[in-house]
Amino acid sequence: MQAPKRIVLACVFLAGRVLAAEDAAQILKATEQAYRSLTAYEFKGVTASETKVGSTVSKTETQFAVAFKQPNEFRIEYDYPSAGEWIRASDGKTFWNKRSITKEFTEAPATDDALRMLDGSPIAAFENLTQDLQNPKIAGSEAVTVGGQSYDCYVIEAASNSVTASGPARSVPVKLWIDKTRHLVLKQVSGSDDGPASATSSENQRTLSFTEVLVNGSIPDDLFHVSKK
Repeated sequence: MQAPKRIVLACVFLAGRVLAAEDAAQILKATEQAYRSLTAYEFKGVTASETKVGSTVSKTETQFAVAFKQPNEFRIEYDYPSAGEWIRASDGKTFWNKRSITKEFTEAPATDDALRMLDGSPIAAFENLTQDLQNPKIAGSEAVTVGGQSYDCYVIEAASNSVTASGPARSVPVKLWIDKTRHLVLKQVSGSDDGPASATSSENQRTLSFTEVLVNGSIPDDLFHVSKK
């Protein structure tokens, strides 16, 4: 006896959804592994932020550059629109801290704590995607251009529980554009929303995009040195 056609179609549909979810989870796991396996990298990009509080909208853009070379050389650089440039770098022996707005410049012996500064960089979160995202799904494919070159990417959508100053916010969608060949994130859109629209409610959307991506290549040693000038 054959099952009714609509039941068969429903089973196929559900099986397809499960498969898509499993594929999306596998892509995220492969992406995590790709970042954890990097021995050297240099990423440059921009974080664009748009915040709505009631009817007021504000926009900012922060440029960043993050570089690393095993075992302990790194450079983290931010260029804030109203706070100037901030550089922290180490060649494994010396650690430098330089801020343009305060004219601060310090030089000290490198420590393990200095290397842990990478944990707060825009790149670090990609090593633990499966911990931060829930219910991922493949939303399609799309090309992303970085450094004048086009890369075919998976578009992954997932949920993330964000936190605001007043406590947990509603679950908000996250979109990731992941290079199909290298499993590197080339674009990310995320945000937070503290509840229903009102005169005091706030909503924020952040778009992370890259202008330069170099992985497991030759990173010049002088990048991990900072001069006072």
